[in-house]
Amino acid sequence: MHMPDPRPPGLPPSADEPLAPAPPGLGSRIALRLAAPAVIGAATGGCVAAANWLTTDHALALLAALPGSWPAVFSPFALLVTLGVATWVTRASRPSTSELYIVTYHSSEARLPLREVPGRVLGAMTTVSFGGSQGLESASALIGAAFGQLTRRLFRNGFPEDERRALMVCGASAGIAAVFSSPAVGALYGIEIPFRRDVDARRLVPCAVAAASAYTVRAALIGARHLVVLDAMPTVDTVFVAGALLVAVACGLGARLFAWAGERLKYRAGHETPLGRAAGAGVLLAVLALAGHAASGSWITFGPGYLAADWLLAGPHPLWLLGATLLIRTAGTLTCVYGGGGGVFTSLACTGTFIGQIVAEALGRTESHVFSFLGAACFLGSGYRVPLACMMLICEQSRSIPVVLAGIVAVAIGQVLMGPDSVSDAKRRDRMD
Repeated sequence: MHMPDPRPPGLPPSADEPLAPAPPGLGSRIALRLAAPAVIGAATGGCVAAANWLTTDHALALLAALPGSWPAVFSPFALLVTLGVATWVTRASRPSTSELYIVTYHSSEARLPLREVPGRVLGAMTTVSFGGSQGLESASALIGAAFGQLTRRLFRNGFPEDERRALMVCGASAGIAAVFSSPAVGALYGIEIPFRRDVDARRLVPCAVAAASAYTVRAALIGARHLVVLDAMPTVDTVFVAGALLVAVACGLGARLFAWAGERLKYRAGHETPLGRAAGAGVLLAVLALAGHAASGSWITFGPGYLAADWLLAGPHPLWLLGATLLIRTAGTLTCVYGGGGGVFTSLACTGTFIGQIVAEALGRTESHVFSFLGAACFLGSGYRVPLACMMLICEQSRSIPVVLAGIVAVAIGQVLMGPDSVSDAKRRDRMD
């Protein structure tokens, strides 16, 4: 209940009452919400582009181009080298790189351990470069968040203290926009990823500006790259509606199963030595790489999922092969989770791409990649509980109102089937202000 002020009107607050901070002026608002996010986004986009150019465009491409079974020889070292980086360079492994931004967001100080950022980025790059089934998404978010925090330090007198999170948050959004080649996903990542069913809407404007800036720089430097590109518009009929519903149900339940398996593997990993699980996971990763290559002729377990998606969408493939390669690719991602690898952002979208393509082949509707596209958005939105970001992804990359409508409904169904679970343990249920 609102209590009336007992003081006569017009009197100033008493000495023991805290003074409310003065609202920032127009110049401060422009700097905080437009200028600084644009600069942070540009810097983040450049660094993320460089990391991707070195890792996925060159190191991983060179690895996959080796003759015969030689690429799999390097897989056992993926998690061992990452462990070495965490031990001697980063000097920290908890929280994991995929959880660090979320944990920092919820801390009272909202400050990253900046000395750890170079090591965590290097660790993510080594995992991918040696054939791990993961990407640079978490590391990219850290790069952006670090730029935001450095900007806050540099201009500590220019930004109000109660907005100290804003620059870090927009930096994380910039990192995801650059690495995932989607300003729409990036704009909502920083404010949606910390929560399971809430969003920090106050920072939407700086996040959107930073995401757009980061994507523009990345696209200018090395070009954009998408898992699935809609090259044709689907025929909208009852089969299309049925397929979209099948994709939604399969992705929602599949993401829930993935989250459960990841939780069990993390629990088991906590009862083993880091060296033992990194070595064991590396051997299993090599076995999965060989199995995937034997089945598909491509190194589908390597990297965040672009190699796998390229092979998948070059089909058609028989259903049994799609099911087998789906299991192999997903097992590779979970193996990296167990062995101490990085995040699974794009890997989740890759799993959804497989599910969507299975539905397309089963229904005989492979004239477009629409079900693969919907599967990528739905599985990612369900697994990481970022429905708004993935709905925006569908609006951004589709050119058809029926596809947008089907995608929004599919992502919503996936959220319902996902229940309260998430692949991230650090996400809070609600925002607590």
